[in-house]
Amino acid sequence: MSRMLENASEVFFVLGILLTIAGVIFREIRRAKDPYKGRAVATVVELSPGKPDKAGKEAGVHDYYYPVMSFYASSGRLIRERYRKGSNPPAFRVGEKVPIRYDVQKPERFTLNHPGREERMEYLLYMAGLFFLLAGGSCYLLFGLRILG
Repeated sequence: MSRMLENASEVFFVLGILLTIAGVIFREIRRAKDPYKGRAVATVVELSPGKPDKAGKEAGVHDYYYPVMSFYASSGRLIRERYRKGSNPPAFRVGEKVPIRYDVQKPERFTLNHPGREERMEYLLYMAGLFFLLAGGSCYLLFGLRILG
């Protein structure tokens, strides 16, 4: 019985290592494909009124409020640009700090830095890897070193 649990600890440990490596590989592939490599914290400096998008028009909204954000690019240049997505009521407040990702070549192109599906998958792989590493280590300490069983 204890030999079986010792083998299970090895399987858990190897599975944990493989899942953690898969998380690292997944992160590197995602980062290589991401056009928005720059990171910054933008400040909403103004709410600019404008026409709503198609969904807003269908909902009967007449005006959207688009946040104008200001941030420093990695080159040190101050960027002040209107974000492409608006809403009514406004989703942002003047003075609010917002994490963003931007294109290093064209800092005027930016998007909000909210975790997407890929980031959640990466996080899941890391957490599953950590879980199996801890389970494998615990089984080994308890049964492989003959503390229990």
